[in-house]
Amino acid sequence: MSEIAFAVRGFLTVRRSSLRIPLRGSLFIHTGLGSGVFTGDLTLAQTSLRRMVLGFRVLDVAVRITAESPVVGHLDEAGRLVAAVAVNAVLDRLRLCGRTVLSGGRCHTATHAVVPLGSRPDFDLAQGGRLTGSYHRPPFTGGSWVTPLVNLLAAGPGNAVVIDLIPA
Repeated sequence: MSEIAFAVRGFLTVRRSSLRIPLRGSLFIHTGLGSGVFTGDLTLAQTSLRRMVLGFRVLDVAVRITAESPVVGHLDEAGRLVAAVAVNAVLDRLRLCGRTVLSGGRCHTATHAVVPLGSRPDFDLAQGGRLTGSYHRPPFTGGSWVTPLVNLLAAGPGNAVVIDLIPA
């Protein structure tokens, strides 16, 4: 069995919008020699999203995304990496126009999202590279009166992920 360590850099987009949530973390891949099949342990750091309008911070969100399953995948006959991971999202803090309206990590996805990841053909697992995917984000719960607004903006189809695997 072979192990490969990667730094993860990338972003999530929120429902086909220009909102990008940066991603940073690590991925440790465990693969059988020559099989093309692998599993991996994904760890992402807490991240934040901030939006300014006319010099004023109107949105400040701290987001924690955790893998709820190993990353499982393989290299197909064209050498494309095909993988999936189940993740949950937690809003640790939400500030609107400087006022904290949510804190403490109570607002979270009701269930996990399954995020498919894929590469272009001839992906070299040892060299890393870019992975992309599109997924449906489940509704959020636990955020009191803010929950319907969060769901309107973030839950549903059209969410995308772009990550670069950088050999560590």
